[in-house]
Amino acid sequence: MFEKKGAWKPEGRPAPKKPKVVPYEYTTTMACMGARPGQASGELGCSQAMSYCQTTVNRPSTYTRVFRRLLGPNNQKSAWEQVGDTCWPEKVPGKSRPQLTMAMIKEAWTHTPFAKPTLSMQPVGNRTLVTLPTYFQVSWPAAGNEPDEVRSVTLVGQRVEIRPRFKQVRYTFGDGASMTTQSLGGPYPTGDVTHAYAGAGTVTAGSTVTYGGQFRLGGGAWVDVPGTIDIAGPSQQLQVLTAKNRLVNQ
Repeated sequence: MFEKKGAWKPEGRPAPKKPKVVPYEYTTTMACMGARPGQASGELGCSQAMSYCQTTVNRPSTYTRVFRRLLGPNNQKSAWEQVGDTCWPEKVPGKSRPQLTMAMIKEAWTHTPFAKPTLSMQPVGNRTLVTLPTYFQVSWPAAGNEPDEVRSVTLVGQRVEIRPRFKQVRYTFGDGASMTTQSLGGPYPTGDVTHAYAGAGTVTAGSTVTYGGQFRLGGGAWVDVPGTIDIAGPSQQLQVLTAKNRLVNQ
């Protein structure tokens, strides 16, 4: 009988050694100019880091800088070293600090209290005549964020500035006709949004503004938020009257 003293190994060959595991700790920051672990990502260039992955590899992620440090005995830690940049921060080993994403910013922009367009008309009094050009104009009320009015939000500990951007406005005249333009219209006689009604009656006119959006971090460059949103203003009733001519003895 053979006495089993351990695993068999070929004569003259040492047992294979297990590879030494180097204990590293990983962390990430947004790929901002000069960003380091533990620093706020508010430097110039962070806004571009938010859109870089979307425009280069069609991935709605944040361009992320990856760091690691060596973990020694007795909780000793080496200095952080940068090991690369990535558009896949979720694949970095270990627990990375939460990253600001374009999805978070778009969600915040979607919940902006957008100003609803206010529609005014001339002739005044919500009355006009058949075949007479009626002038329409859109203005912004005090309530809500109008185009280019900046609001600030805090997302995962970072201050983000967001502003609506005016894209276009659609006027609906209530008789089946409409106009989509970048003009806010104006009063008589200089306004460039007019409509003449062919028949008498009561119509309901309205306006809907299409907003885009932009954001920035740390006073950096403004970056477009993907997508648009339509905001309708309150509608108004307009009486279209017929004028009659008659002879009068004087």
